[in-house]
This record gives sequence, structure tokens and C-alpha cells, in this order.
Amino acid sequence: MRITMMVQKKSVFIAFSALIIVSLSSCIGVNSNVSIRQNGSGTIQLEYRLSRMFEALGKLDGNEKQLPLPVGRTDFERTVNRVPGLALTAYSISQDEKDLLVKAELSFTSLDALAGFLDAAGQSVRLVSDGGNRTMGLVLVRGIKNVDADLESLVRTVFAGYTIDMRFNFPSTPTVSTVGNIGQAAVTGTSARYTSPVTDLVLSSEPVELRLSWKE
Repeated sequence: MRITMMVQKKSVFIAFSALIIVSLSSCIGVNSNVSIRQNGSGTIQLEYRLSRMFEALGKLDGNEKQLPLPVGRTDFERTVNRVPGLALTAYSISQDEKDLLVKAELSFTSLDALAGFLDAAGQSVRLVSDGGNRTMGLVLVRGIKNVDADLESLVRTVFAGYTIDMRFNFPSTPTVSTVGNIGQAAVTGTSARYTSPVTDLVLSSEPVELRLSWKE
């Protein structure tokens, strides 16, 4: 009986941990390319690679309470209806044995619309305008303390091989920096890029923020 109880507790822990993992990240792998014009309008190209556990959890649509970014077409449509100045221009979803692959393209008419897409709760994106200078701070994770060893092992298994790759294209040469020693940020010409293994972000004990500055 005791062995059975221990197995049951372990199974409950793993199931609970899987739900925690889902809530920690909008997807498992993300490639994004954001282009910002001088007037603040622009386009967003997104590619999500998600574990097919999302199918089992039924989170492909109606996920606004679970995931920070939309995944299913219904969620994208709900998001563009909620955010003034945002439009969905293309969407597709496919799958292989391991993952679901979601591709979407959007347009935005202002930086406020971009922020509304990136941060539905209004807590993770900060926009500052000072004359012709623009600054955007994007909190990628808020950090978690005292991660259980079993949960850490599960995270490293589930997220192994997945990355975050974010690119921003500006009308002028930007500067980029990060708060938190996770991932790498670099500038090439008028583009800024941030990359990180998803595991490092999910398990970060401290907040990680990407800061971007440019001239209009």
C-alpha cells in the first residue's frame, strides 16, 4: 500500500509539474521577427514550435488565461479584436510526430498595438518616448525561486533543444541590453537579436528583461 501511495503521489506531482511548465511559457520554441517603421507601425512574423501535449491539454484555442501569447486561430482573432491597430494577415498550423508548428503574420499601426500583442496583461512591456528616442523593455520571465529537483529535471527534459529567437528591425541603429544573465543579445546594422535556450529562461531564479532603444 505504501508503495502504491508513493507512485500515486509521484504521478500527481508529474501531472502538476506539466501544468506548471505550460503556464511558464507561451510555447516551447519561438522564432519571431518584428519590423518597426519610423512612424511606429510595422509587422510581426511568428513561428511557434510546441509540444503536442498542448493538444492533450486542449490549449490550442481559448488559452488566454493559460498562455501569454495566442496559439490557435481563435485566440489570434480574439487578440486582434481586443487590441486596436492590430491585424492578423496570415496563419497556418501543421504538425509532426513531436511538435505542432504555428506560423502567423500580423501588422500593427503603433507601438502601443505591438505592446498590446506582446503583453496582454499590461505588466511585461514598458514603452518610453523621449523626444525622438524610443525605449522598449520586455520582461521575458519573472524568475522562480527554490525549484524542486524533480521539476527541474522535468523541465530540462521537456524543453531540451528548444530555443527563443527574437529579432527586431528598426529604422535606425538600435542598442540592446539584458537584465539577468540569461541568453545573448547582439546588434547587427539596424537589427537586434536575442537568443536563449528555453530551459535557461524557464529555470531562471531572477527576472530576465530585454531592453531595446532606437531613434525614430
